[in-house]
Formats: sequence, structure tokens, C-alpha cells
Amino acid sequence: MFSSSSRNRRSPHQLWLGASLALIALLLALCSLSYLVYRDWRDEQQDNLIQEVLWLEQSLRMHLEGHQEWGDALARDIASGKLDSRRFAQQASFYLRENPEMVTLERVGLDRMVEWDTHGVRRDQRQLNPAEYDALWRAGRLLRPSYGAPYLGPAGKYRFDLAIPIVHDGRLLGGVRLSYQLDGLLYHQVPWWIASKNYISIVDLGGKTLAQKFDAAEQPGTISHQTSFDPPGYGLYLRAVSYRSGLGLTLPVLTVVIALLLLTLLYAVWRIRRHMRERLLAEQRLAKEVSLRQAIEDSMNSGLVAIGLEGEIVRVNRAFCDMLGFAPEELVGSFPPHPFWPDDQHGTLAGAMDAVRDNRQPEHGFELTLKRKRGDTLVVRLFATPLVEEDGSQRGWIASLFDITERQRQRMALDAAHRRFLTVLNGLAAGVCVVDEGSGLLLYANPGFAELWQVGDADAPCCVLLPRALRAGEGGDEYGQEFIVTGDNCLLIRRRRIEWVNGEAAWLAIVSDVTAERRREEREQAQQERFQNTARLIAMGEMASTLAHELNQPLTAINTYAAGVGRRLPEELILPAGVREAIHAIAEQARRAAQIVSSIRAFVKKHEPQLERAEPARVVQRALGLAEPLAAKNAVSLQLAADRRACLVDMDPVLIEQVLLNLMKNAIEALVEAGTPRPCVELHTCVENGRWRVEVVDNGPGLSSGMQDNLFTPFYSTKPEGMGIGLNICRSIVEFHRGEFGAVSSPEGGCVFWFSLPLAGAGQV
Repeated sequence: MFSSSSRNRRSPHQLWLGASLALIALLLALCSLSYLVYRDWRDEQQDNLIQEVLWLEQSLRMHLEGHQEWGDALARDIASGKLDSRRFAQQASFYLRENPEMVTLERVGLDRMVEWDTHGVRRDQRQLNPAEYDALWRAGRLLRPSYGAPYLGPAGKYRFDLAIPIVHDGRLLGGVRLSYQLDGLLYHQVPWWIASKNYISIVDLGGKTLAQKFDAAEQPGTISHQTSFDPPGYGLYLRAVSYRSGLGLTLPVLTVVIALLLLTLLYAVWRIRRHMRERLLAEQRLAKEVSLRQAIEDSMNSGLVAIGLEGEIVRVNRAFCDMLGFAPEELVGSFPPHPFWPDDQHGTLAGAMDAVRDNRQPEHGFELTLKRKRGDTLVVRLFATPLVEEDGSQRGWIASLFDITERQRQRMALDAAHRRFLTVLNGLAAGVCVVDEGSGLLLYANPGFAELWQVGDADAPCCVLLPRALRAGEGGDEYGQEFIVTGDNCLLIRRRRIEWVNGEAAWLAIVSDVTAERRREEREQAQQERFQNTARLIAMGEMASTLAHELNQPLTAINTYAAGVGRRLPEELILPAGVREAIHAIAEQARRAAQIVSSIRAFVKKHEPQLERAEPARVVQRALGLAEPLAAKNAVSLQLAADRRACLVDMDPVLIEQVLLNLMKNAIEALVEAGTPRPCVELHTCVENGRWRVEVVDNGPGLSSGMQDNLFTPFYSTKPEGMGIGLNICRSIVEFHRGEFGAVSSPEGGCVFWFSLPLAGAGQV
């Protein structure tokens, strides 16, 4: 005892130096610990804010997707005629009451006029402005629901629109417009437990606040997060800023702990000689250290687990238990296989543990599948490090686990979408490429482009000799197209300026091989010219026959009158010189004219046509193909209702095609001249009573009684530039084929021109 006291008295400076160093070290450790606690608290606040923003964004998106599905069903009911204006107004009023963030629900026509709203049919001819029509324009172009860009509403508050196209049989009839107010969306859809902690707003790319929801009594803090809210809108962000909040009791408790530790250390310095007191102080510090470590472990979001040398679980933190749904008592002390190991993953998890024992841990950790207590699974990323004692001996491992289930699902969905996109592009017969606007470098090309343009490797970034419209510095328009002739092939290139993934301007081009279409057009044009020549020749023959027929009677009358005058003049009557000779000359010239007319009639008189046995269905298809361009040009619907029964007719195919084409052309021109709404021409064919019958039916104004009486009168026509011989020619052609020709008014409106031809073998003896 004495010797010990003497030794302490002999070295007081060393004791004071050791105590001072320990005090300084403790102060540094506590300051570092306070900083770490504050940083962990701030990280936790940031993580919570991110989770709340992502949840809110997903909630808003799902809410809008529900509206989109309802609007899609509403548009289909309108297109199918199941929903009238009254039921539309009822459903719209109910939906607006149930969704107060929605300000308008309207049906809009193709002319931008509002047709229906919550009051039924709207008759004030209100027309949407460009900002209000933006979403409907996009939906009409894409034929699918589309969102519009945000714009200022009548009250000075920003809105955005959801447009659903109304499509019937592939034809756009208008659209349904759902208009939302941004601040109303935040007011009604942001839950109170998020709004009470955060300042919520929607901003554009320039940082301008379009809508906001906040508590005026709170002050925004420095912790914020924003995520894309596009669509709806274009370039919108959902932003959240947490309100200012303190650390609670953490800093006061830490301050008290620091003060106690300082007092304890001072007391220990002054009472260093008392060994028992020093030991008691060390135990107190150890207990507080363990408590602090426990608090740090429980405050972490990642799971921590301590594993022994035999694979048994020694310790788990709160996050690990919350992740798997087990209580600490159910896990601590368990040996492999553990309760959270799936039955089909025992081999994989055991192999991971062996790799940890052998220090073969991958650089990015292990990606493992674990089972929760309720039966579902989750995917975690595990990192392990050896747990080494002070003497260098190892007594296990510490493993940290991060839940990556949602992240992996998103990555897999993104990869699948990318693969589907590439599969569609690579399967296209047309060529697709992207060319840098500045340098002309080929940025992307699918196999179809490589085959059509003979690039070689479609994935190689090369600079190829591209058309003029795609080369650098040319082609100022946003859209365009041009034809390229390469050898025997003709290529159609459509291009559009886009923004590439790196933000640079580029051209998106689609290359299509239109060689077959161009050749078909040339054949159709040549055949059309042949038909026109045939029609002109037939018209000339019919005109000559008609003129000969019409002139024969007046010439006969002139001859008769001249002969009668000559006979009635007495021979003894003295006449001026030359009168009798003039009368005889008139009669002679009339007879000569009659002989010329008879010669013309003999020249153009009907002969038996050169017939061949043909399938009438092919003749109808060829005539229909020739009439389709004229119908498309005049927006007339051309439909075919053909009898599928096979038959043969002895005919001249070119003449019958000319008859069909002339009848369809007359019907189309009559519909256009009458201004018929929704004009339609139908071609009906049937086989009945040994004859093949064709009807050309239109929905025009029909035939008046005067028109029907003079329909086949020579040179009678209702067209300003018509010659009045087309139907005569058609009837002559049909009669050449031993057929019948006629026209009647349809009971449903419009008129029907028909003709029938005998089937091959019918009526032959």
C-alpha cells in the first residue's frame, strides 16, 4: 500500500497527462458522435421525405389512371351509341361531384366545338382555345388517351387536360376532355399526414410554382426532394420541402451525457488512487457505450445481423426484424437453415455462407431471396465483414442487408420494355434509323434499314451516304419525305427532327420499299388510259350511230317535201329561171345525204362481240380498284357486297369493266354534286335465275320523274359538261352481251343502276 502511494506521488505529471489526454479524446469522440447522430437524423429525415414523395406521386398517378380508364369506357360507350347527351350529363355531374379536383368534363367535336357537358347538349358554339385543345389534338393524332401541357385557367390557376379519343371503326369522331386544376389536385389528393410535415408544390422546368399546398404556420426547412410528374403535364415536378423540426431530446440527452462523463472523468482524475472507483467508472462507461450502440443499430434502415462461426444468429437489429416480420427471440440462437430461408433456396443461401467463410464475397455483395414470416419473399443485397476480437481472433461475421425488391422489379420491367421495343423495331420490314443532325453520324439503325440501305452492320456507328434531307445542315422543316431511286428499287424516306438521348438534335428516318406500289400505280395508270381510249372509241361509235339515226328522218322529210313540190308545180306554169332545177337539186342532195347516213349506220351497226369465258368476281375487283382513288379523293365510302358463289360469264372483260367503272364514277360525281352527308356507294353482285346481276347503289338524292323518263335519251345529261351518251354506251355494251340494263330509285333514298348478264351455258341449246 505504501509503495503504491509513493509511486503515485512520484509521478503526478504522468497521471495528469494521461487524464488530460483521456479527457481530450473523450471530447473529440463525443463531438464526433454528436455529428454522426445529427447526420443520421438528417439522412433519416431525407429518406422519409423521399419515400413520402414517391408514395404521393404513385398515389396521384394511380388516381389519374383510374380516371383515364373511366374516361376510356365513357368514350367507347359514346362511339358505340350506348350513351346519349342526357346520360352523359348525368354521369359527368356525378363524376365531378365525386372528384372535386376535376373542373370540367366535356365531349368535343373535331371542329373544337364543345358538344356535350354537364348540362347536356351545348348550343352556345363554344370553341376551345389552342391551349385547351392541345390534349385533344395529341389524342387524335395518337388515337389513345393523352395528357396536355399545363395552362392558365379562367381563374388564373393552372390546369391540365386528359383527352380520350372517340373512335368508331377506325374513324375519329372527337374526344372526351377531362380538365383538372393543379391546386385542387393537391388539396384533395395530398393526405394530411404528408401535408402536416411538408410543403408540397408542383413546379415546371424553370422552377416556377404552378400549385402548392402548405401550412402557413410552419416554416420550410432545408430538406427537400422532387420527382418527375410527367405525364400529366410535360416537364412538371412534384416537390416537397420538410418543415423545420428539432432533434427532440437527442441533443439535450447527449449534452447531459457529455457533462456526466466530464464530471465522472474529473472525479476519477481526482480519485485515481481508488481502484474500485475507477473500475466502477469503467463499467458505467461500458454500459452507456452498449446502450448507444444499440440506439445506433435500431436507428438504421438497413438490417444488421451478427453471425457466429457455426452460422448461428447472435444478434439482430430492429430494421432486420421489421424487414422479415420475425421477433428477435425467434431469430437469435437459430442455426441454419434459418426460419427466413425459402425451401427452394437452401442450397443458394448455404453456398453464400460458405463463400463468406472462405472470404469469397463478390464486390457488389450477394443478391439473395429471403422469406418473410407471412410467407411472401423479398430480394436483399447482403454485405458481410469478419467480426474480429482485440487479440486478433475471429468470432463470427457482421452482415448488412438492403431490401432491393422494388428496385429489382423496376429494373426488370425496364429491361423487358427495352427488349420489347427492340423486338418490334428489329421485326419491322421498314428501315428505321437515327442520324446526328450536325455530323451526319448514324446513331441507330434496325436490320430493316441495314438491308434496304446496304449499310452492313446495323449497330455500327458509321457515317453513311444519306439522302440530302438528312445530311448535316439541310432539311429545315420538322417533317418531310422524299423518294430515292436505287437501281430497280424505289425507296420512300420519311423524316422528322427529334432530340436524341444525349440532348443533341437528330433526324428520325423511316425507309420503306415502295417499288411494288409504284409499279402497280404505273400499271393502273396504263390500264386507265386504255379504258379511256376504249371509252372514247365506243363514244364515237355511239355518237355516229345516234347522229345517223336522228338525221335520217329529217333528210327523208326534205326529200319527200322536195319531190312533192316538184309534182305539184304544173308544167305549164311559168317560173323564174332555175327554180325547177333548184327543187330537183334539193331532192337529189337530200337522197345523197340519206345514202351517206345509211353508210355510217351500216359502218357502226352492232356486231356480235368477241366474248371469252371469265370469272365476273375478278372483273369487279379490277373495276373497284380503278374507282377507289376517285372515291378516296372525294371522301366517298366505296363498299362491295359480293356473292361468294363461283360462276362464269361469257363476256368482254374490258367492256364490262368500263360499264362498272362508268356507273360507279357517275354515282360518286352525283353524290359530290348533291353535297350528300356521309356519301356511300355500294356494289352488290348476286347469281339468280341463271343470270349474274350487278347493282350500283348510292345514298344520294335519287332520280326525279323527269330524269328517269329522259335517262336514256341521246344527248340528255344533268352534268354541266356531260355529253349525254355515257348511259347509252353502257346499255349498248350490256345488250351486246345479251343482257338487260336499267335504273330505279331506291326506297331508302338514292338510286340503283343495274344490269344482268346470262351465265355461261345458260339459255344455250
